[in-house]
Amino acid sequence: MDISGMRLHNRRTMVATVPDYRLYRETPQEAADFWIHCEPIPARTQLHRWEIAAHRHPALFQLFHVTQGSGEILGGAASRAFVAPCVLFIPPAAVHGFRFTRDVDGWVLSALADRLGHITASERLVAAFGEDIRMVPTGASGIPDLFDRLTEEVSDRTPGRAAALEALVALLIVDLARLWQPSARTMTDDAGQDPRFDRLAAAVDVHFREGRPLSYYAGLVGLSPSQANRLARRSCGLTVQGMIARRLIEAARRELVFTPTPVAVIAETLGFADPAYFNRFFRRQTGKTPGAFRARERLRMAESVGG
Repeated sequence: MDISGMRLHNRRTMVATVPDYRLYRETPQEAADFWIHCEPIPARTQLHRWEIAAHRHPALFQLFHVTQGSGEILGGAASRAFVAPCVLFIPPAAVHGFRFTRDVDGWVLSALADRLGHITASERLVAAFGEDIRMVPTGASGIPDLFDRLTEEVSDRTPGRAAALEALVALLIVDLARLWQPSARTMTDDAGQDPRFDRLAAAVDVHFREGRPLSYYAGLVGLSPSQANRLARRSCGLTVQGMIARRLIEAARRELVFTPTPVAVIAETLGFADPAYFNRFFRRQTGKTPGAFRARERLRMAESVGG
């Protein structure tokens, strides 16, 4: 085997042996159903002498808000140094590890990957930010205040908690993307992003469960149905109906995997009067029935946690 072949073999072997975890070295007994989790950075780093070996989280993305100390991100072609205050963004399935100084402090937020996909789907800048490991100095930004509010909401149980967490996580990702790329407006303009698409995507997010026709969404942004579809295709590669279907599938997957809700009830909450039609819709979009998808994904998660 020549040198290049050996390198490729070694790289494949390394990737194959990187463990998958839900949280770092979490056991099945420690795991619980959640879509978002917050804890102090020292809570786990101290257990491992401030060094976290290479691993990945296929079903999660993570944000490390480093308020004190410094260290290195271990992942990719080379390590990258960081110094507080900053945020470290780890996308789903990215191989990563850390070396922290002993005075490190801050918070780590872990959230289900489908939340990230929803946030990045309608904006090219945010999608680009979410594609790789990022280190974002926070400086005098409002990021610390957002993290403070998030940690409060995670531990709270007052009405509206779920909606508040969804909004705060989305705002945090968007603000980090803007800090990561200061020329966000120029980048968006150069890419041909139409502000009407932002309004269209927001309308889909609000009304996707209601079975509204294309003409309804087109009217909200002042376009004809054909113009709305052209705008959607140009901006995200889908028709308006495709955008709606994607949101329905995202919501259905979340409910199937992380709740015990019967399939018929999930169908009703998503606006399907006939559970059989929902089954056909889900299978057409994913290649599996809702029941088969639920069984497969729960098995995958159990195996990942057990790793």
